[in-house]
Amino acid sequence: MNSYTTREAMDLLIEKAKTKTKLSLAQLVILGINAGALIAFGYLAFLRVSGAVPQQWGSVATFLGACVFPIGLIALTFLGGELLTGNMLVMTLAFLDHGIALRDLVKNWLLVFLTNVVGGTLVAFFFGHFVGLSEGSFLAKTAAVATAKLADGPLMMVVSGIGCNIFVCMAVFMATISKDFLGKMFSLWFPIMIFVVCGFQHVVANAFILPAYYFAGGGISLAQIGENLLFVGLGNAIGGALFVAFPLILLNPRPQEVDHENHV
Repeated sequence: MNSYTTREAMDLLIEKAKTKTKLSLAQLVILGINAGALIAFGYLAFLRVSGAVPQQWGSVATFLGACVFPIGLIALTFLGGELLTGNMLVMTLAFLDHGIALRDLVKNWLLVFLTNVVGGTLVAFFFGHFVGLSEGSFLAKTAAVATAKLADGPLMMVVSGIGCNIFVCMAVFMATISKDFLGKMFSLWFPIMIFVVCGFQHVVANAFILPAYYFAGGGISLAQIGENLLFVGLGNAIGGALFVAFPLILLNPRPQEVDHENHV
């Protein structure tokens, strides 16, 4: 078979979470920055594709941009990286399965959040601003996307973040189930494309697009960026942990737990 069972995939992710707790600080920083940068490159591709589409094409521009955005998650899956939104599933699964401590989960989330933001911001500055890939004739698209993210109120940011990470964690889990390269690619690409089409907010992606607009002189403040990342990150955490990891643990107990329940 070219796929694992749901429980087998969960066990793989739980073991991966245990491995993550053993990473050195240097490894975690490098992998976190790498993941943030790769997601940012995917967003940069989105801007270059959707920003080049004639305005009269309407939402088709978003769809075409969404088709190239998933390259970031696909790349970091095969090249390596610590992505906050994926870890909101992976680390929560291990914590609920009693494989890691709460402090391990919190430490990972905080460090990966900070390093993902650094990675996204570096791409925004060097490639978006210095090279100019998110400015010039593409500045209007950068501005439209960034201001739309900031236009949501705190509650809307949280809810949008929930929707986003349901799809991201769906992609991560389905890619784990698949054993072959093409199966993993398709599993990663389709859900990510859908969340972008829907316009959901992703905290790591926002760590690129908002700084990109800031560096372009967009008139937004660091406080606005920080507020957005806080509330979107909260929503992402709820989506990944409560709406994906918790149901998986609840509905797929370990075999010995099932046997025990059947003999009670």
